[in-house]
Amino acid sequence: MKKALVLLLTLAMALSLAACGGTEDPPATDSPEASAPVETTPESAAPEIQEVVVTVPAFSIQVNGVEITNETLADCPVYEIQATSVNSAGTESTTTYAGFALTDVLAAAGVTEYTSVTATADDGYAVEVSAEVASAPTTLIAISEDGAQFSSSPWFAPCGSGTTGDYLKGMVAITLDGAAAQLPGEGGESGEGAEGGLPEISDRTDKVEFAPYSFLVNGTEVTNDTLEGQHIYKIDATTTNSKGESSTSTYTGYRLSDVLAAAGVTDYTTVKAVANDGYETELTLDSANSEYTLLAIEKDKETGEEGTVWVAPCLEDASSAYCKLVVEIVAE
Repeated sequence: MKKALVLLLTLAMALSLAACGGTEDPPATDSPEASAPVETTPESAAPEIQEVVVTVPAFSIQVNGVEITNETLADCPVYEIQATSVNSAGTESTTTYAGFALTDVLAAAGVTEYTSVTATADDGYAVEVSAEVASAPTTLIAISEDGAQFSSSPWFAPCGSGTTGDYLKGMVAITLDGAAAQLPGEGGESGEGAEGGLPEISDRTDKVEFAPYSFLVNGTEVTNDTLEGQHIYKIDATTTNSKGESSTSTYTGYRLSDVLAAAGVTDYTTVKAVANDGYETELTLDSANSEYTLLAIEKDKETGEEGTVWVAPCLEDASSAYCKLVVEIVAE
């Protein structure tokens, strides 16, 4: 009788544990659904958007020829997005932007159809995005970056892009389908330089970060660290080769005179650029000291092979005056 009672109590305890999800291991199964770990990745890789209430500073931009101001957008919501991107040097950064959806800005200007959108900064630098990127809710005309308001004009921030080069600060104009922007204070005939035919110089300081480079100046190595803090410029130069063919390239880098000064070279009459294959070009003193002569780290946004650079005397028409794959500068 006692044995039967013990068996009944044991059975009752087992049934109670089973009903509360006891600690016993679940039965083994060969089903992949049961054995595979559950992934917790988000449904979409797009950054999260949240509507925020912030103070909107005064601004004015041109959108397809129509002036759009902070007052124009007074009834539009402001969104905040945290965006992660990688620059040309491979460095990843995360930035929080707050601003208006580009779609709201375009709608305010009466724009409903387009195939591409170009945003242009006050220095003439421009980026173009497809209609798909432009219409994404994550593409902003941003009034703040990491909580700090713009100093002159808003940012163009396609926050779904993982490329830092797609972002733009100091944006003053938006055009459609490849149309050129008319910047504030710009005049004269189309294509005329800022100083009557001379190439336009754009200050790109703090807007680009270069991949590692290295070259010699009178035997002293010059690297990214040597030129840290120097101003960076961009110039579009048109040259003609020995066959009479003309082409235009964009050079981005430092003024050669600034590079020489940073390397401690101040007394010279000529400057020679030497390529890694032995090719040489020689510049006069006036050319070497010209504000239009760059020691370029990038040409058309591409870096030189194995950390080499370009010497680009952008007032020169002959392509033979330029030197690529530069590994040494000799100033005498």
